Amino acid sequence: MAEFTGISADKADAILGMSIVSGTINESGHLILTRGNGSTIDAGDFSTIVGDILGEQVETKVAETLPDAVAGTIINKGNVTGALTIPEFNNDNIINAMVKVTATGNITFVNTALPSSPKPNTQWVLRFNQDATGGRTFTLTGFKRSMGILPITATPNAVDLIVFLYDGTDWLVGLMGVDFK
Repeated sequence: MAEFTGISADKADAILGMSIVSGTINESGHLILTRGNGSTIDAGDFSTIVGDILGEQVETKVAETLPDAVAGTIINKGNVTGALTIPEFNNDNIINAMVKVTATGNITFVNTALPSSPKPNTQWVLRFNQDATGGRTFTLTGFKRSMGILPITATPNAVDLIVFLYDGTDWLVGLMGVDFK
């Protein structure tokens, strides 16, 4: 059986000298660990390690908060005449969506055609195309419009972008841009 009598002062100093006493991140983003004896260890690119960890956490939180269908949802309604309905919308996938319509006749849109309790600050855009005839109207009911009007372009094949924003109480509507061709 081995006998242990203790550690010499020199050995204790050597062990303590190897212990990590501080760490800093240098200008390159590397974690530099400093030993008690003043020597250093480059532990690698700390910004990448932390960035990867934080990136995963942020992506997870965004995915939990905003479903995949939220960003980039595009609904193509095709040719529309009469009442515009968007049954594809629900409280989650309406956020940041784009709905495309080509007006082949006059169109009406009522705010009750939208989800009943969207999140405040929900916004989406309607890409409103006039057909080759043009002159189609777009009538809104139950929406608040800038100065009470929404002057869409009536020329044939015109494309207007109309933004809808829910402020927690009302749907606000305005033009994002007119006559894109």
